[in-house]
Amino acid sequence: MTIDRGELARQGAFILMLLGIVLGAWYFMFLPRDREDRQMRLAIAAKQRQLQKINRATATIGNLKEEISNLDKAIQFFQSKLPNEKEMDKVLEEVWRLAEANDMATKGIYATKSNGISPFVPAGATQVEQPIKMEFVGDFMGFYGFLLALEAQPRIMRVREIKLEPDASNNSDVKKGQIRASLMMSIFFENQPNRKGAT
Repeated sequence: MTIDRGELARQGAFILMLLGIVLGAWYFMFLPRDREDRQMRLAIAAKQRQLQKINRATATIGNLKEEISNLDKAIQFFQSKLPNEKEMDKVLEEVWRLAEANDMATKGIYATKSNGISPFVPAGATQVEQPIKMEFVGDFMGFYGFLLALEAQPRIMRVREIKLEPDASNNSDVKKGQIRASLMMSIFFENQPNRKGAT
């Protein structure tokens, strides 16, 4: 059997041509497509990461909006408990009536000068803390009842100092065992003349 060299050369050339077609298709078609797919997958992954960040930020903003709304409601609630400056006389009259209702004789109610610094009122706020000094005479249980009634008031007040001592007056109307009470307290009010009165 003789091998035709020409036939072998043609078969070899055909096989090389087929291999060249396969390699050319892989190099010119599949390899670029694979690169594009890889780049597209990376781009999609990057976009998904960005989207997750945006979703987290949006959720945080939503929570912050709700928190701000709750804080605004709390501020409005506390502002409704503050009298305005014109109502300060009414508040002092309420305090005086509470003392009288608890059998405490009012010896004096004085507005004292504030130094303008309050740990409870931030700088630049429209609220003001007004210190008030009060002096009463009566029995201890009456004074205790007065403090409980004061605590139940809807107004925002702060008792800063209480001083109790036996009443040493020689007044014959004063019963034995009575006390003299000095009370330093702060009444907070809204320093806005145009604001409607608190209810």
